[in-house]
Amino acid sequence: MAVSGTSCLRYRRLGVIAFALALAAPLLPVGAASAAAPAAASGDDVVATMIATYRQRIPELMAEQHVPGLAIAVVDRHRVLWTEGFGNRDDHGDPVTPDTIFSVQSMSKLFTATAVMQAVQAGRLDLDEPITTYLPDFTVHSAFEAHPERRITLRMLLSHTAGLTHEAPVGNSNELDPGTFDEHVRSISDTWLRFPVGSGFAYSNLGIDLAGYILERVEGKPFADLMHDSLLGPLGMDRSTFDRAAIRADDNRAVPHVKYYADPPIYEPATAAGGLYSSADDLARFLRFQLGEGTLDGRAVLGQDSMREMRTIPAPFAGEQAGYALGVSRTRWNLWAQRPALFNHAGGGTGFMSDLWWAPQLGLGVGMLTNSDDHELQVNLPLSILDDLVAEPGVYHDRLAALPSRPPVTEPQWLRLPADMADLVGGAAMPPTADQAARWAGYSGAYRAPDWNVLNPFEPPERFLLDNGIPFFETQEVDETDSPVRHRLVEVSRGVFLADNGETLDLSGSDPRWRGFRLVGVADGPAAWQWVVLGIATLASVAWLVAAAIRSGRRRARRPSYQRSSGPRGWRRVAATAAVLTAVLVLGNAALIMWAPGLVDSGFLGWLELPLAARLLLHLPLALAVLAGCTAALTAAGWVRHWWPSAALVSYIALSAAAVAVTSQLVAWQLVGWGLT
Repeated sequence: MAVSGTSCLRYRRLGVIAFALALAAPLLPVGAASAAAPAAASGDDVVATMIATYRQRIPELMAEQHVPGLAIAVVDRHRVLWTEGFGNRDDHGDPVTPDTIFSVQSMSKLFTATAVMQAVQAGRLDLDEPITTYLPDFTVHSAFEAHPERRITLRMLLSHTAGLTHEAPVGNSNELDPGTFDEHVRSISDTWLRFPVGSGFAYSNLGIDLAGYILERVEGKPFADLMHDSLLGPLGMDRSTFDRAAIRADDNRAVPHVKYYADPPIYEPATAAGGLYSSADDLARFLRFQLGEGTLDGRAVLGQDSMREMRTIPAPFAGEQAGYALGVSRTRWNLWAQRPALFNHAGGGTGFMSDLWWAPQLGLGVGMLTNSDDHELQVNLPLSILDDLVAEPGVYHDRLAALPSRPPVTEPQWLRLPADMADLVGGAAMPPTADQAARWAGYSGAYRAPDWNVLNPFEPPERFLLDNGIPFFETQEVDETDSPVRHRLVEVSRGVFLADNGETLDLSGSDPRWRGFRLVGVADGPAAWQWVVLGIATLASVAWLVAAAIRSGRRRARRPSYQRSSGPRGWRRVAATAAVLTAVLVLGNAALIMWAPGLVDSGFLGWLELPLAARLLLHLPLALAVLAGCTAALTAAGWVRHWWPSAALVSYIALSAAAVAVTSQLVAWQLVGWGLT
């Protein structure tokens, strides 16, 4: 199970977990090995061949998948086999090196959980003590039980079994302003649990953030400092930090690349769950610490018993060999009959993607860092490297061959709800009220979640709707038929609805939320009367173009007669040219709105890093505004100075009125803007 924490779609993938189905599938093709390279320091030809192969293949893969920069780390339990940087860390062409730091995103959870286990080992924390022991003022909402916080334990937080949703209202990954860690954690109290405490699995940033906050409170120092002092420093990971100021000031820092967004945030607001920056060299040290069962270079940083407990899947899935343990994912490598144990944590989002895999029985580990989150190298590239090392005759193949065969494991789903979830949701419904139907009707409509202050007009919005009096929330998720998913809702308190998947839709106040993300009520396209205005303007523009063509034909046939009309001929040509362009732009803008009705909600998006053609299309409203003003002014001048016969004047007036009406509507939709710098 490869675990990857990401945020909502900001023109990139949405999701919080990606399971490694590639474990039982063909791995990334690497092509034939290159000519013999100089032997590695160990003298192992298998390692030397692997390095030579991937030094050639990685740049090819990066070019194919448009990855600006990548760093790789491959280790044996006793030594570093290979660390290297590829590509550029920023847009200035500065190269990635093994010391370049990248955001590791959700891989941070593994480090935070390890530090928590250190505190447990030292007796400062207890995995099975209610978290209110450490945070007496903490609360969280639940439709299933009273005071759920009194039952939540650190073990549940680290294993994602507490029932917490993925994001909190303050400092979530949809917001540009990360806020402070303290503000973020306090806002968790405004969220609702997805199922009764300890009864299922739901991957969540919030559990790890709470665990990190508890650690901060117990240790009495800022989270970044305690992580350095307890874990990163003792491991010699001097290029790794959770400190936002240090991250921003680092000269050898990879810059995130997010499709269509020129200036993404540097760090994640979920500090403990996603705030770590690290380098390939430092990940190599961490992998050797894992392969050393808690010891690195002769120094014990975490005891073997604690390491073993950390890798054990707890209740309610105790005994399973694939799933999420305490801050780490485990599975078996189904590609091989021996099926050695594999451990993993990955991360992705905000312009970065990371991956960390290690097989203790084989004494091998690999890490990958990239400054793009829009590629398919995660899971595939690291496991392909491991596969190449194990497949060829040599020490690693011998280690594999010495293991007994074991049965395969089935990867669990990323969300595991209680078997009686439907009954639990139904039992949480509040009694019906007399005004229920009217209130629900008032909630009906379309909603969008702003993502870095952008409303994506090219995806369908979420919808609250009633079907035979039953409330549903239709989301952007798709089922196996690629149809939007409808979640049946029950109202648990006025304006607060529990969905069949345990998520909460809160419409009780002025700040609607779904899964902790802020929602904005939207029109999802022009209103009926606005479509009428666009239709009339379109007809007026077509009529003007047709009439202009007829007048032009007549003028050619009867030029002497036409030349007797009053007015300067040059200005008439200017007016005609402006009117032609205006009519075409009215048609173009009408087509733009028909193509993407959601633009009326998003406003001007021409400032995004879109393809040039798309950005030019989004500037059509601005072009119309300029031409409509010119045509209206020229029409007024021509009316006063009698430039045209009456019929021609009427057509100019009609076109000007249509263009001004459409422009006024575009301005009201905030679609008139400039963003080509």
